[in-house]
Amino acid sequence: MKIEIENGKLAAAINFMYGVKLARKQSRFRRHFIQQMSDRLKQVEEDRKALLEEHSHKDGDGKAIVKDGQYDVKDMVAFSNDVKELNKEKLVIEGGDNREMIRTIKVVLEKLEDEEYEGQDSEIYDYLCDQFKVDEEGEDQ
Repeated sequence: MKIEIENGKLAAAINFMYGVKLARKQSRFRRHFIQQMSDRLKQVEEDRKALLEEHSHKDGDGKAIVKDGQYDVKDMVAFSNDVKELNKEKLVIEGGDNREMIRTIKVVLEKLEDEEYEGQDSEIYDYLCDQFKVDEEGEDQ
């Protein structure tokens, strides 16, 4: 089984998973899942900063100009398009060493089916259920 999480959904997925009350094995695998997402989120933030520097006006030394803590972006449309593209890229977690983690998180999501969510929690729960194929049988390989 393979799970794909869009970069733009990582922070919400991390926050959602932190808020779920779990014990023992489920809690342990949640930590592994959150750690993988957190590592990727850190890389995404570094990539976003690199995009900011790339799209900013440069000073005489070729360094990005920063005014009052904000980058002086020369083409906001191009920058926004690159950020959208970055946010659409996906963290891919495949079976192998992650197989038991994927199965366990899927079970956790299935157990949360009768809970009521609203706002961002509702959206991210539905998204995670889609990614973990919660409504499909026989996908655990």
